[in-house]
Amino acid sequence: MNSSVLSSAVIRGALWMVLATGFQATASGFVRKLSFEFGVSELLFFFSSISAILLLPMALRLGKGSFAGVRRRSGLYLVRGLLSFGGMYASFYAYSVMDIANVQSLLFTVPLFTILLAGLLLGEYVGFRGWLSCLVGFCGALIIVRPGIIPMNPGAIAALVAAFAFAAANIAIRKLGTTESPIMITMISNSIVAVLAAIPAALTWVTPTWEQVPGILTMGFLFMGAMVCLTFSIREAEARIVQTINFLRLPWAVLVGWIMFAELPDIWTWVGAVVIFLGAYDVLRRETSGANKK
Repeated sequence: MNSSVLSSAVIRGALWMVLATGFQATASGFVRKLSFEFGVSELLFFFSSISAILLLPMALRLGKGSFAGVRRRSGLYLVRGLLSFGGMYASFYAYSVMDIANVQSLLFTVPLFTILLAGLLLGEYVGFRGWLSCLVGFCGALIIVRPGIIPMNPGAIAALVAAFAFAAANIAIRKLGTTESPIMITMISNSIVAVLAAIPAALTWVTPTWEQVPGILTMGFLFMGAMVCLTFSIREAEARIVQTINFLRLPWAVLVGWIMFAELPDIWTWVGAVVIFLGAYDVLRRETSGANKK
C-alpha cells in the first residue's frame, strides 16, 4: 500500500475518533446526571437497548450477507460484546462516583493498553518507544490517582478496569472490521450488552417518568454515535494509532462538567492527563511519519 493511501487512512481514522470523543464526553455528562436517579445496570440497559434499536434499521439495509457474517464470526462478536459490557459497566460506575474530567483522564490509558494488547495479540510492531509510551502513560495515571497520598477511590479503579476492557474490545473490533460492517459490529455488541444488563437492572428497576425520558434517549443516542464513530475509526487505521486522539475528551469533559455540574478538575488531573497524552501522541506522530516514508 502506498504512502498516500496509508496517510489518508490515518487521517480518516483520526477524524472519526474526533467525532467519537465529542459524543462520548457529552454522553458521560448525561450518565452522571441520570446516576442520581437510576442504578448503573439500568442505565447500561437503557443505553444499549436504545442504541441497538436505533441501529437495527441500518443493519437491515446491509443485506443477508452481513447477518451471515455474524453467524460465521459469532465467537468474536460475543467476545467483543462481553468486553464492551465490562468496560461500559465499570465506566458508568466511575461516572456515578467521580468527576467527569477525572474519569475521562484515566480513560486516556485506553490507547496505551491498546498498544500493549495489539503487540501481544495481533503481533503489531511496538518497539522500544512504544513500550516507553506505555510506561509514560502509566506514570500519568499514577499522578491522577496519587496512591498513598489520597485514599484510593473505587471509581478510579473502575475507570482503569474500563480502560483495559475497552482496549481489548478495540482489538476485537480490529479483527472484525476486516470483513464486518461497523454498523453490524456496534448493533450486535449493544444487543449483547442489553441482555447482560437486563437481569441486574430488573432487580433494582426504577420506572422512568416522562420528564426523565428525553435525558435517557439523548444518552442512548450520544453513546450510539460514539460507538459507531469509534468502530469506523478503528476500521480505517490501526487501533493503537487512532486511539491517541482520545485526548480531546478532556476539554470536552471539562466543558460538560462545568456546564452541568459546576465541576472543574484540579491541577493534578491536568498534569496527569498531559503526561498520558504525551506518551500516546508520540505513537501517532511516529506512525504518521512512518506511513509517509513507506
